[in-house]
Amino acid sequence: MAEKTRTIKKVRYGLKSGPMTAYIQSGDIEELNPFALWDHYQAKNVCQPVGLDFHGHSGVNTLTYPICGHLRHVDSTGSQTSLEPGDVQMMLAGNGVIHKDTLKPIDGLIETFALWVLLPAKNSEMSDANSLKFTASHLPLIEKNNVTAKVLIGEIDEIKSPITSPSPVLILDIAIAPYSQWETQPNKKLSSGFVFVHSGKAYISSTEVNKNQMAIFTPSEDKIEIRTSHYGCRLLLAIGEPLAQPIIATSTSVHSSVTHLQHSALHIKKLLKQVET
Repeated sequence: MAEKTRTIKKVRYGLKSGPMTAYIQSGDIEELNPFALWDHYQAKNVCQPVGLDFHGHSGVNTLTYPICGHLRHVDSTGSQTSLEPGDVQMMLAGNGVIHKDTLKPIDGLIETFALWVLLPAKNSEMSDANSLKFTASHLPLIEKNNVTAKVLIGEIDEIKSPITSPSPVLILDIAIAPYSQWETQPNKKLSSGFVFVHSGKAYISSTEVNKNQMAIFTPSEDKIEIRTSHYGCRLLLAIGEPLAQPIIATSTSVHSSVTHLQHSALHIKKLLKQVET
């Protein structure tokens, strides 16, 4: 009898607004718990740096992952860093943080991803903010059977990323050669999540997933198997353990209670005033 593998519940194209495509809306978070946001920013023929001025977040752990372009990150924890393609900025927003990111193009191109992970209400949702940069050279690579997997967060095959998350997750950047297959049996608690195809084409169970599509897994403890045809593919995989807590989301923050949301909003407002003065 064949071993069961995870199937795809649905495929999303995302909501595009200019160079930004958002794949998780506030009403979708319950379905993808513990993931609250997956944004893809991509622009061509960019002549000058682009970005957002200071703005705030709370209640989430944020990952910023530039693919093309130089990223300058500044936040209220005191972090001032410059990221090259393949580096990662992890910012635990906790009870409130403000930041601004500026992207400088390489040969007119800019591309970056942003991921939000929910924080457990009991021990980190309202903790003080923290922010760390991790260079690409510090993130482990697993090369096996025509597949290269970069471990952004979590552990796989006893290979562990230096980046930790209060909510158990596994985040991988995977390149699979044509006519190849990649499979893994992750920790069974990591039952929720998705795959995003960056380039090429992937086959998961009986579902074909194409470039710039998000494929949402049917919640399962089964192993994950991804195959390619003559195209090969590069994809990002995010799976995690759903949190058993209320989810109250705004466009900037996610919390487990209105009280926490209001407290953090006041803290963010205070931080923004400090920048203005």
